Amino acid sequence: MTCIPDNFGKVMVFVAHPDDETIACSGLLQRATVSLVVFGVDGAPPHYGFEKKFGSLAHYSEVRYLEASRALASIPECSFRRLTRQDGSWFVDQHLFMELPEAFTSLCKIAGEFQPDLLISHAFEGGHLDHDTCHVLAKSLAQTLAVGQLEFPLYWNSKPGQDVFQEFREPREDDFVVQLSQTELIVKRRMLTEYRTQQNIASVFHPETERFRPVAEADGSKPTWSTYPFQNRGKPWKAGLFFQKIDDFQRFVSTSARREIVAIKE
Repeated sequence: MTCIPDNFGKVMVFVAHPDDETIACSGLLQRATVSLVVFGVDGAPPHYGFEKKFGSLAHYSEVRYLEASRALASIPECSFRRLTRQDGSWFVDQHLFMELPEAFTSLCKIAGEFQPDLLISHAFEGGHLDHDTCHVLAKSLAQTLAVGQLEFPLYWNSKPGQDVFQEFREPREDDFVVQLSQTELIVKRRMLTEYRTQQNIASVFHPETERFRPVAEADGSKPTWSTYPFQNRGKPWKAGLFFQKIDDFQRFVSTSARREIVAIKE
């Protein structure tokens, strides 16, 4: 796949949380002819105390999506949607991997309606369960619909325990950087300010550049770590169940899911 960083067409960005899209690719979104941002989870992880600060997790989720609405309003011809279960409810933050088949069904329906010519999502990097889950879902979608796909890095934790931001875990020669113009940077900074609930997190990223690369055909979602220490260092997630769910999902995709997507495309 050949990408020209100055000109993108009909772009679908699939990310886990509100603010991921602005941090990782709001410059690229400004160069798209038409774009759609799809969010994977409700943005309100349980057991972090957000229900105490915001009254309820549902209200915290609502606040985050109001922030997303205001942020994405800065980009012409850009809209957003959320993955939903069949009953219309949202997928829970940090638990998307538990419901991969149903999440994939929702993602396929959205993609079938939008018909993107480029799909962009997270790299698989072991920094956040939801980020890696979105990578797995996006890669399966891109392969089945035969559309181009790019991935971007956000964060991960190195072996010495250092936090690494906006760098691929395993650099390649086809990595490329979108260097934002002054106008694009102004828009991006304005979008970032809309995410008031995420200011501490967003401040560690550098807005001037955005890094991408084509997604490799070979399966990159193999464990090289046993926990996810970045997201919850006090009590890290054990990765065994996560990788088992991925294996189960890939078997699902190879059978019934492909027939479902063909029906959507038709």
